Amino acid sequence: MKARPDPLFALSTALGLVVLAWLYHEDTPVRLGLDTFHHLASVRELARGEFPPRHNLVEGHVPQGHYGPYLVAVATIAHWTGTSPRVALYVAGLVGMLAFVLTFRAVAARAVGPPAARWSALAALLLSGPWPSPHGAMPGPGWPGTTSIADTQNFFFPQHAGLVLLLVLLVLVLPPRPGTASPLPAWRAAAAVAVAGLLVASHPLTGLPLAAALAALLISELLTVRPHPPRLILIAALPSLGVAVAALWPYYPLLQLLKAFTMPQLWEPPGSPAASGPAYMGMAVVPWGALLASLRSLGPAAAGLAWCIVLAARRQPFLLLWAGFDLLLAAAPVPFHQRFLIFAVLPLQVAATGLLETAWKRGVAGRGLAVGLLAAGAVSAGERLAWTLDREPPRVDFVSRLTLNGAVVLSDPTTSSAVAGLTGRKVVAPDGPDVFLVMAGGWQRMNDARRFLSWGTPEDERRAIIERWRVTHVLVDTLRMQGSEPLPYPKLYEGGGYVLYDVRAPRR
Repeated sequence: MKARPDPLFALSTALGLVVLAWLYHEDTPVRLGLDTFHHLASVRELARGEFPPRHNLVEGHVPQGHYGPYLVAVATIAHWTGTSPRVALYVAGLVGMLAFVLTFRAVAARAVGPPAARWSALAALLLSGPWPSPHGAMPGPGWPGTTSIADTQNFFFPQHAGLVLLLVLLVLVLPPRPGTASPLPAWRAAAAVAVAGLLVASHPLTGLPLAAALAALLISELLTVRPHPPRLILIAALPSLGVAVAALWPYYPLLQLLKAFTMPQLWEPPGSPAASGPAYMGMAVVPWGALLASLRSLGPAAAGLAWCIVLAARRQPFLLLWAGFDLLLAAAPVPFHQRFLIFAVLPLQVAATGLLETAWKRGVAGRGLAVGLLAAGAVSAGERLAWTLDREPPRVDFVSRLTLNGAVVLSDPTTSSAVAGLTGRKVVAPDGPDVFLVMAGGWQRMNDARRFLSWGTPEDERRAIIERWRVTHVLVDTLRMQGSEPLPYPKLYEGGGYVLYDVRAPRR
């Protein structure tokens, strides 16, 4: 049974696209920075067409886990059309939003019911993010992956592509009606394996919630319907098959990511001396008390839990199990486990479509509940958008004017990411180094950059850092590093809160 076309879904989807296009016109992703800068640098580097590609942020050919099929496709289109990395990513974001709400609607029709699917765009774009803040405007969540219209940068991130592919895979394997099961045709089985491989290669971390969703589906069918062994075997094998297919991707060595689990500094509990270092990416188990306290970040999507329970009582426990497994992963010793709170939002959003549909049919009180829930999401999004629009994007275009393409810039991590993303110059130590960069000495880079910019660092130590990373320029953000001493090198530029030094020339 297919979800019937509905004006509510069409209008809310169209409005979402219009709002997102306007927010891209206002450059909201660049105002937020960090991951946006990293992906701008990735598209720029991949669009060169070199193989193997160089790292997007630092000099050389360190592997980069973001070089998956999704970003390679975006960069290839940018190369063919001659568009800038920014335009290419913004177009990808609009396509990503449309693909997300369409696949979300298809999953909601199968997991909740076709009538509820008309609420898909509203649930997907508004029921993501925290509850409205009584203190006014606030920043968005610290992790990518939310699907709120306020978090515009997320729609072109590889994690969002992973979410879309996860929904596509669920459309392929979910039965057409809730609470049933049927054999999978060969073409669907083959397509599911291919989609799982694309998902893992595009965003390996999303492979874990893929496994959680498929485990939930497997257990749900074992508990509630007559088993169909070939179907269940395929569902159980899909995560492993996806990894096997993704391992064939030539742009980065996927299986080397498993080495992250052997790095001692990643297992230190938060607050320990090792966890305070620049390379800390905590995998230590989160105390259950802290996890329960962080559930506030689920925001209005938490209302979907009520409908998860209703569906489970109707012998449809899939969404409840899916959300539960993601919450378990949020407390598990896996990389970036905090993100699984965000992954747990997706099944809650899908379930919330059923709550909204039922509430809307229950008279004035029910409609008030539905409007209130969506209004809470809209107010939360508005608060975060106001906070974002109040930020000024970094103005570092002078770096590209005054340096050559092969320049290597040393700066603080935040400024370094902006330089790499907006100017195309390589840097010494970006903010939030990826796992491959950490394994290739990323902590040394960050320690060296911090030491170079510290007061009283001897000149011979600074010169050793310059030679180690082949630094050509140093950029100081004087507003971020107030009170820092002038460096003993020729100045190429001073203004707008920045000082750019040329460290190739003799000391002045």
